[in-house]
Amino acid sequence: MIASGALVAAAPPASASLPGSGNVLTIGNGSSTVRILGDSSRTTLTSPVGEAMRDVSWSPDGSRMIYLSPDQRIRSVRWTGAASVADVAIAPISGNQRAGTSWVGDGGSIVWAEKWDFDQRWTIRIGPSTWSVASEQISPYGTGKHYRNPDGGPNGLVVFQREDDDGAGNPTGRPAVMLYDPRKPDGSRVSLVSSNGANPALSPDGTRVAFVRDGQIVVSDLTGGSEWVVAGSPPFRDNPAWSPDGWTIAYSQEGKVGTVGIVAGDQPKIVSDAAGVPAYQPRNADRVARLSGSNRFTTGTAISRSHWASAADQADPRERARTVVLSRSDTFADALGGSALAAAKHGPLLLTPPTALQADTAAELTRVLAPGGTVYLLGSPGALSTQVADQVTALGYQVRRLAGPDRFATAVAIAREMRPEPDNLAMIFVATGMDFPDALAAGAAARNYDFADIPRAVVMLTNDGVMPQASRDYLDSLGPDLTIFGIGRSGAQAAKSYDTDALEVIGDDRFDTASQVAKIFFEGQRYAGVATGLDWPDALAGGALMGTLDGPLLLTPGTATDLGAACRSTLDETSGAVRTGVVFGSAGAVTDRQLGQVGSWLGGPAGARTVVNPTDLTGFRTAPALTARADRTGGVADEKAEAARRARLAG
Repeated sequence: MIASGALVAAAPPASASLPGSGNVLTIGNGSSTVRILGDSSRTTLTSPVGEAMRDVSWSPDGSRMIYLSPDQRIRSVRWTGAASVADVAIAPISGNQRAGTSWVGDGGSIVWAEKWDFDQRWTIRIGPSTWSVASEQISPYGTGKHYRNPDGGPNGLVVFQREDDDGAGNPTGRPAVMLYDPRKPDGSRVSLVSSNGANPALSPDGTRVAFVRDGQIVVSDLTGGSEWVVAGSPPFRDNPAWSPDGWTIAYSQEGKVGTVGIVAGDQPKIVSDAAGVPAYQPRNADRVARLSGSNRFTTGTAISRSHWASAADQADPRERARTVVLSRSDTFADALGGSALAAAKHGPLLLTPPTALQADTAAELTRVLAPGGTVYLLGSPGALSTQVADQVTALGYQVRRLAGPDRFATAVAIAREMRPEPDNLAMIFVATGMDFPDALAAGAAARNYDFADIPRAVVMLTNDGVMPQASRDYLDSLGPDLTIFGIGRSGAQAAKSYDTDALEVIGDDRFDTASQVAKIFFEGQRYAGVATGLDWPDALAGGALMGTLDGPLLLTPGTATDLGAACRSTLDETSGAVRTGVVFGSAGAVTDRQLGQVGSWLGGPAGARTVVNPTDLTGFRTAPALTARADRTGGVADEKAEAARRARLAG
């Protein structure tokens, strides 16, 4: 027998095995083409940019494949091989090396091995599955060991290989299999599975590990117990990969690829004479939900009902609203900061006419908010009358009005309510208040920055390219170390007039600006919202929900023949992470054809199913994505470092 460490030390890693249907097996050999077995529609996937693709791994829905490019970038390509190639993580610093890419959990994260030139030891890093400069090390620090060949699984589980160092920065000796479990307390998240094993692969249900020992494929539980050999040696077998249903393991063997069932008595068989590393492509259907009503009021209530629990039903498992935000239904002037406020205060945004509380809105208010709760009214009595306030009070709620003499001062009042204690950790999104698209896209993103439930980002409004005095005075009160983002051309112009160091987020038009906001301020998101960019009510209420879901609000010309190009591109590039697309408004706002295209660009081979007005929007694939920023109440210890990271991404 040959010791496993002798032949596996430089072997490619196992590929992620995530739950799903189908038995489509792909084989990557480091060339520009990946072979495909078990798919009657195609036999290969070729890089659309003609580059070599190493260490391939598939997203949980099968929509995108990640790989390592020749210049050490982690990139992704659509399952059809069409459209653009997307960078997933920033390229490593010169002198660093990467190897072994794998998806984790529900698709929000990826994991890989990285070797830093100043340390010369391999580590395991995890980061969002959409382009980002953020990642964190999950392998142990300061052990002098090498950690390589990671494989991700459900619930954030990762297995990887541990080896000694030969004194010259190279792995050596007998490899061991390690498990990382983020559900355990700090300091105990990494445990030993086997002291003699290499190239581990997690089963799709996260209960077993397959690994290589002396050329055999061995399976055990997560503690290393209940071991059995599923494929013995000789011949020498390597690179195990689980089928999505968990019943079969593929492997490489002497320039070929074989499979074996995990049931006792199943015999190994060769399925391809192609040399390479096997990886299964899961097939899981995504979901597209249309949230709509017969008018802007009932659309708002449908959006609220999709997520928020009924206050009187203690058995309702959904999130319970702590507040409700009311905005006037006839103009957006006072409402542009309302989406961020609603998300920050944990409640829906509803619409009502200025003079009286609308009946459908009143019914949803009493459904979603327990008596005694706070209802925010946006704007002065000229925007929402005293009669509206009296009607809300009569329903048993506390009324809190946020208002100023104009839309700019109202936005300041909203910001002060969100961040009552000024400090210099604030991130300011500056957008024009003379139109709605840029501010609504920014409002959905603002909720993405909370620390211990205290918002770090607020939305300031400008008079197109001019910073109003009310906004200027508020910024002056926050301190000298603000991070200011100008959203859209007018917002960027006004932001620069206040602070020449302000960062610009500008697209070619309103649709592209919303997509730029999505790409810069969101990572590994499981939801993406789509609303028409030609009107504001659906986007206003929808933006509040997307802020709650930590997903971007994308805009499309909803009555056009096809989905907007910028929206389509963003959905495509983030489809490996996004499990649910949310379309706001009826077919009169966003056509059925465009809704279908949302599903096409998000979905993989299994496509996406469409639902209308679901009340379980967040009940679809509830396993949280593990990212470097998954803990929204403190996952980023240094807010200034986070701001600097965003600045780098924007610049």
